[in-house]
Amino acid sequence: MYNKVYEKKGFIVFQVKEGYIAYNTKKSFQEGHTHLKHFEPAKTAIDLVINKKIPKSTDVYYLTSLIRLSEDEDYIYKIKQLIETREQKGKKEKYYNPGYKLSKRSI
Repeated sequence: MYNKVYEKKGFIVFQVKEGYIAYNTKKSFQEGHTHLKHFEPAKTAIDLVINKKIPKSTDVYYLTSLIRLSEDEDYIYKIKQLIETREQKGKKEKYYNPGYKLSKRSI
């Protein structure tokens, strides 16, 4: 099938054409895998799921990946709550620094 590059406690990371697939072997492939572009985030996702840690500074896609890899209903519920909270807050406005043009370069 694909090249297995990492394995830990029932989780496997495969290298594919456009990145990596992290897969929980205790779930069906359709429900228990996620696609990530780089190896380190795939490995970190597995560690987060095993240790039931929720990263605070990641995007919704990565949080959804953790849901797909996990079997723990409490952990999944907490991640869904975080996603819901973020969706209610909406996107942050871009920061505009009005004093930027007065930097040393323009003087």
